[in-house]
Amino acid sequence: MSTSPLTASCTEVDKAKLLEALRKGGDAFLSSVAGVGEARCRLRPQENRWSVIECAEHVAVAEEVMLGLVTGERTARDPEGPKRDDRILRSGTDRSLRFDASDQSQPRGRFSTLAEAVAHFQAMRERTLRLFEQTGEDLRATEVKHPHHAVGVISTYECLLLMGMHAQRHALQIEEIKNSPAYRQMCALRV
Repeated sequence: MSTSPLTASCTEVDKAKLLEALRKGGDAFLSSVAGVGEARCRLRPQENRWSVIECAEHVAVAEEVMLGLVTGERTARDPEGPKRDDRILRSGTDRSLRFDASDQSQPRGRFSTLAEAVAHFQAMRERTLRLFEQTGEDLRATEVKHPHHAVGVISTYECLLLMGMHAQRHALQIEEIKNSPAYRQMCALRV
């Protein structure tokens, strides 16, 4: 990203909102996996649902993919173009809306432990925050093609906002897993 000054299109208020979403999403994700042991992290609450480690892998890999989008080659766009911030904020934590993960971020057993997946996410999120805090670029003046069909072409700003909401969305999913009867039963057995 360049260091050109922020324009009116990406205001200090926008920047503060984005930083809050990134921090809140990261904190929610880390809180959701805290204290989950290696045996419990592999439990699927239902046959067709992800386990905690699969959610963590997905979040870590998706973070890396989206960071690659915002640091890679982007296309110029009208910074005054459509803003989908509210839609991203609204749908990001709406667990009634189900989305299949893109092929790139499907869980495939890339990490042998939950701690490895979490460490990968933390490293990617730290890079994201550092990059964001150092840029003076108008993040609404460029766009990326997100690999998920439901997202499509979005501004760099929206992609970063999505990164914050994505981690938060899956933190909610992990809490759902931890509240499932199967998980609670495993906890009662002290496994």
